[in-house]
Amino acid sequence: MRFTTLSGVAALAMIVVNGVSAAPAVAGGGSGNGISVPCDTAALINAIATAPAGSTLVLARHCTYHLTTAFSGDDGLPPIDRQLTIEGRDATIVRDGVAAGAFRIFHVTSTGDLRLDDITIRGGNEPLDGGGILVDGGGMLKLHDATLDNNHADQRGGGVAVESGATAYITRSRFTFNNAGNTGGGLQSNGTVTTDGVEFFRNFAVNHGGAIDHDTGDAVYRNTTLKNNVIAGDGAGIDIDSGTVQFINSKILDNTTTEDQGGGIWNQASLTLIKTEVSGNVVGGSDGKGGGIYNTVAGTLVLRDSKVDRNSANGSGTSQGGGIYNNNTSGSVTLDRSEVNNNASTVAPGGVWTDTQFVVNRSEIRRNIPTNCDGSPVIVTGCVG
Repeated sequence: MRFTTLSGVAALAMIVVNGVSAAPAVAGGGSGNGISVPCDTAALINAIATAPAGSTLVLARHCTYHLTTAFSGDDGLPPIDRQLTIEGRDATIVRDGVAAGAFRIFHVTSTGDLRLDDITIRGGNEPLDGGGILVDGGGMLKLHDATLDNNHADQRGGGVAVESGATAYITRSRFTFNNAGNTGGGLQSNGTVTTDGVEFFRNFAVNHGGAIDHDTGDAVYRNTTLKNNVIAGDGAGIDIDSGTVQFINSKILDNTTTEDQGGGIWNQASLTLIKTEVSGNVVGGSDGKGGGIYNTVAGTLVLRDSKVDRNSANGSGTSQGGGIYNNNTSGSVTLDRSEVNNNASTVAPGGVWTDTQFVVNRSEIRRNIPTNCDGSPVIVTGCVG
């Protein structure tokens, strides 16, 4: 049974978790006029279920709250259906192992508005979307100084799934060791997503988007790093299907796909890189294409003051385009004060393979092996060798 309004206060005051009666949340004694939540899992559940809209819950400093059963359905905690802020104070909310069954940690409904600050969300295990957190369309999530660690979704969004029509603002946070059985090891981005100062590290997905899978909507990633993420399909760093995506002052580093397309980025939408580095990414399939970036269908790719450097398509067969592979007759690529240097592939060209001409402004394609552009159906303007 769900208790998400004040009518559940009396019943939830007596709830027992792990055999311990709930200690009621106490007003005051926290940060400002927040509601203090002692280091007790039942007290946390009670506070989330009964706090009035607009409340701030202040968790016990450095506490670990253990979830052993779902509150309801796939949700480890009461669904967030109103505005609620949780100040973690370096607390952790964790689903406890295999015996706990399969459920996510947080679920933000279409009327929910959740802010999480200074907290770790760990061990969610969801049969569908959003292993750590699911945000329904119309809902809002704000993460600040949060860690999503070792969460799993069988389908999409191992760490967080932002559904179409939902909004997420993520600052100074970390997505580590999350995984998805389908897409978006760290983040499934289908709504409106903005990040600043976020790191995606060692996340994994089976099909698309080791760190991030972006199916629709708009996203802006500022000062964001995608590093050492892995995919068994396309786009180890990020896979972009539609909508618009920008990376600003960001880094996409050392990501790997064991298949054939997009070690760092797979794009068929509108992608702009501004002062961003795509470096050290690998596509390892035998017919690998686009160690750094694979741009296809109607994908529009713009690089401004950016670099694609030291990426590789190193499969044993006909791997090409260690830097950029542009298989695209209806989209476009623009290099503006940017560089595609020091990339490598098994078969020429190592720098850029393209079937359409690029727009080039004060940019360079150099020191790629076995060639910069030779071997491509179209030689990019100004590219030699």
